Amino acid sequence: MADSIREQVVQAFAGRINAARAEQLDSEQELPARVIWDPSESAERLQFGKYEMTVTVNVAEMAERDLLVNSSVQGNAMLASILDDALNQDPTLGDLCKQINYSDSQIDSPDSGQTTMIVLVTFDIVYRTSNKSPYQQ
Repeated sequence: MADSIREQVVQAFAGRINAARAEQLDSEQELPARVIWDPSESAERLQFGKYEMTVTVNVAEMAERDLLVNSSVQGNAMLASILDDALNQDPTLGDLCKQINYSDSQIDSPDSGQTTMIVLVTFDIVYRTSNKSPYQQ
């Protein structure tokens, strides 16, 4: 069976930002590492047999803490990299979606001696489907 429009959108976004899907970050793995989860979605019924869907995509990136750089500076650089990867290209993911919206972020404030940093970013991706099939736009 073909992938749903939602699945195509999430796959395209994960590929764009070079992120693994639905995996846990672990400081034992090769860093930096980036993962995404797509936990929720909302829908609005439109005219002419369409739904406008908004899927929430959470992105997390873990990197080794650079002790020679202020943690705020490193966290802001990590955030900027994620935003650039996500937003500095075709905003429709090749006509799969209407838009990609940056929603919010959180930068981990590492404790003394902590060897990793984590940045969490949320995006809302808006796309449309038929109100009869999640496989059709």
